[in-house]
Amino acid sequence: MESNDLRIFQAVASEGSITKAAQTLGYVQSNVTARVQQLEKELNTPLFYRQRGMLLTPAGEKLLSYAEKIIHLLDEAHKALNDSTEPTGRLMLGATHTASAMYLPSILANYCKCYPKVELSLMTDYSGELVEKIRHFQLHGALVKSEQNDDSLVQELVFEEQLVLISAPEMKDIQEVCHQPFLMNTKGCPHRDQLETWLKTMGIGNIRYLEFNHPDAIIQGVISGLGASLVPKSSIQSHEMKGVVRSFEIPKQYSTAKTFFIRHKDSLMTSTLSKFIEMLKESFQPLTAF
Repeated sequence: MESNDLRIFQAVASEGSITKAAQTLGYVQSNVTARVQQLEKELNTPLFYRQRGMLLTPAGEKLLSYAEKIIHLLDEAHKALNDSTEPTGRLMLGATHTASAMYLPSILANYCKCYPKVELSLMTDYSGELVEKIRHFQLHGALVKSEQNDDSLVQELVFEEQLVLISAPEMKDIQEVCHQPFLMNTKGCPHRDQLETWLKTMGIGNIRYLEFNHPDAIIQGVISGLGASLVPKSSIQSHEMKGVVRSFEIPKQYSTAKTFFIRHKDSLMTSTLSKFIEMLKESFQPLTAF
């Protein structure tokens, strides 16, 4: 069993398709097919169900967990032997929609300016999806909204911020605001959970939602009069100064939002990653001490 065979197997498992895996790897499709078949022959067990794509069999699921660890260790060994004080190579980061829109652009721009030899990529997704990618070594680090109860992860609090209830400016009564539809992220978003918990203390349980997956879309929807929302105060200050949106404070136990930077505990702390974390800490030092 060769490491390259495991990389091909991992790519097919990830893409769910021989064709897509071949495109990702830059191989011809027949080569990928042959290598998967050879691996199955060597292990004397089918690794995929070949119906409507390539779905892992129980044996394939078991091999995938080992393949991820083996490939990760090989990559980490290469990084360790080639790491230098000057950041180089790939840095694959993840962030929630809010973090990627509001906080990271200036940090990433500064990082790229300081370390031009780094090949930087950013994936924007929900916290749960980003956590899974960290667990499977598909990202070097990610900014997520909630603290994770997982021993495989290293997590550091980056900053805390205040959430405020927002509405169109003509709304004068918080009770009136609370009976509007709410423009929020999909179910499972920590901000949405906090909103629901607070509204229950107000005796409001039948909440109508309009689901959006981007903070700018939520704010523009509120400005347009679609409903209300619960968002970071920093995201609407300029809009409030223009008079196009109004904010209301809610009790602190429901309005504190935390953002964490997470990475896998078995990932190598290269100079490329450590310099990014250092820059991240410096950017938010006035807000929260690590």
